[in-house]
Amino acid sequence: MGRPITRKWTEEDIDRLVALSEQGSSLIRAAGALNRNTASVQKMARQLGRHFPGVRETKAGLRAINLHDK
Repeated sequence: MGRPITRKWTEEDIDRLVALSEQGSSLIRAAGALNRNTASVQKMARQLGRHFPGVRETKAGLRAINLHDK
């Protein structure tokens, strides 16, 4: 078997990744929207200096919202 086929990142993909990052999307949602592996999205985001909140960060934010609403 050969190497897995990889898709190159287009300018449109990168623009969409940046927009998703700015909107506060999770890594999982961004990967789904871009139809790419989460590792690939995380790697490109890091190269662009972007940040996706981790699972702990996301859950902490949701807990804070729930506590605030009560």
